[in-house]
Amino acid sequence: MENSRHSLSPEGPNGPDDHESQPLVRSELHGQFYVNRMRLRFAGGLEDRYRRYCGLRDRRYIRQLVNILVALYALYGLFDWLLLGAQVEPILKIRYAMGLPGLVSIWFLVHSRKFDSYLDKLVVLGLFWLSVTTLTMIRVVPDEAKGLYLISELAIIMAGLTIGKMRFWPALTSGLLFVVSYLLILMPFGGVFSFLAYYLFLSVGAIGLCLLAQYSSDRSSRREFLQKLLIHRKNQQLKKLNSRLKDLAEVDPLTGIGNRRSFDQVLDEEWRRARRRGYNLAILMCDIDFFKSYNDSFGHQQGDLCIQQVAQCMKQTVRRPGDLVARYGGEEFAVILPALDKEEAANVARVICQSVRDLRIPHPTSHANEFVTISVGVAAVLPDEESVASDLVGLADEALYLAKKNGRNRIQVYRPAVESGQKLMDSSPKSVG
Repeated sequence: MENSRHSLSPEGPNGPDDHESQPLVRSELHGQFYVNRMRLRFAGGLEDRYRRYCGLRDRRYIRQLVNILVALYALYGLFDWLLLGAQVEPILKIRYAMGLPGLVSIWFLVHSRKFDSYLDKLVVLGLFWLSVTTLTMIRVVPDEAKGLYLISELAIIMAGLTIGKMRFWPALTSGLLFVVSYLLILMPFGGVFSFLAYYLFLSVGAIGLCLLAQYSSDRSSRREFLQKLLIHRKNQQLKKLNSRLKDLAEVDPLTGIGNRRSFDQVLDEEWRRARRRGYNLAILMCDIDFFKSYNDSFGHQQGDLCIQQVAQCMKQTVRRPGDLVARYGGEEFAVILPALDKEEAANVARVICQSVRDLRIPHPTSHANEFVTISVGVAAVLPDEESVASDLVGLADEALYLAKKNGRNRIQVYRPAVESGQKLMDSSPKSVG
């Protein structure tokens, strides 16, 4: 079985086909397999999918098999010469002028990806051509050598049926073509009719046993295909379910952005990454100004709509890969900004504040503005071994507290004291307007 860069699946090399990926329940699959035990054929598009699956599964094996076959066929000319000596010329003409060009043509077709779904038909064609050329040789070899060539002919057809990786019906076709070729090419020899008839009877019996084995193999292969298909579909369902559960666990249902759990997970990951790579990590803590009075004035439904609008505004404003906007709780939001220092993070905060103002959501009970506004606390640090991610959240929270204390509708950047050991805030508000 070939391991390419795409994992082998009953659905195809690149996963499920979009136009064929309608769910098949277990009863339907079993019905398609067992509807007629003798025919060994799936209904509808499932048969085509199975043939593509077999082509992908067997193509490397069949190509290697054809490589060996062509090489051995060409090499057997030496054995013809050792066996027949001076009488070898007509045999070599048949082998190299008739048989080898046909096999080389089949070799090129087998090695073309365009014919992956027709590999078993190409195997049938190859066996038929080998049979015709070998039977033609038998017509011209001396009588004392006919037995050896007849044995080699039977060995060829039996080997092809057992190791050729054919489905049952192509294998049956190959066996019938051998019998027809035998009757047309050899049976006209009346002098040895009894011998040839006995050989034909022996060959039909051997081919019949090979076909029984091939029938059983085809049934097992189809059952394996169905089992893989069921497992694949079940895995797809589990992936969708896991994705849904992850959304329920990490996405805020009201706003569609990350929730507190998502924020904590991403913050921990970004903190460790920033510490390992040696860059800053910034956080914005944002709060809708005077939201309680807004809720009291317009009701909870309008309050929820306001939260949704602010959340989507922030999400559309903060768009770098790796950034995260999350609902921290109630009317409070948190933003993670990897690889930004406090001044760069403050610029992002100003843009967010202005974007929220530009929504122009009326807020007549606000003491900061006639429209809904937000206050933002900004903090950024270079993570080290002595600090933890929650410390950064605490700094941004302190900055937010001061922004609200100083009148709201502004940003506040956390700045440590320069001359004392106490943590101080930059008391000059970073107003947005």
